[in-house]
Amino acid sequence: MAENPGRPPDDWWQALRDYHGHVGPWNVLGYRIGQAALRLFGARWGDHTLDITCHTPLRTPFSCIADGLVIGTGNTIGRLDIRLAEVADRSAVGVTIRRIADGKTLVFTPRDTFLAKIEKVKPDTVDALARECADLSDEQLLRINQ
Repeated sequence: MAENPGRPPDDWWQALRDYHGHVGPWNVLGYRIGQAALRLFGARWGDHTLDITCHTPLRTPFSCIADGLVIGTGNTIGRLDIRLAEVADRSAVGVTIRRIADGKTLVFTPRDTFLAKIEKVKPDTVDALARECADLSDEQLLRINQ
């Protein structure tokens, strides 16, 4: 099956909540990276033309970024077009996305200022930090390297 028969969510915030159980800065970060990747590669949600490697410590809240990537792109861990690659700590968090057709690759790295802010998120700040992540421009949130 070349395409996901589903469609992008009409309400991505609610889709994150339904899929992940809550909305937090890490899964919003993953969603934002996924959406930026679709734009920059000219890809469509669920077309599975992108190969995604999520570099994250294999513990929450860091790993929540992967669920945001699922909602943001329509790719899935089960289809093996999103993979987790363990890194030691937040300083190495990032997402490498390769267009399968031609091998073009982009690396998305969250800005250190934002990572420092969300690293030790507390229950009473989760919603505010998630909304901040949703409202920042790509340039404020991410570094994108080829």
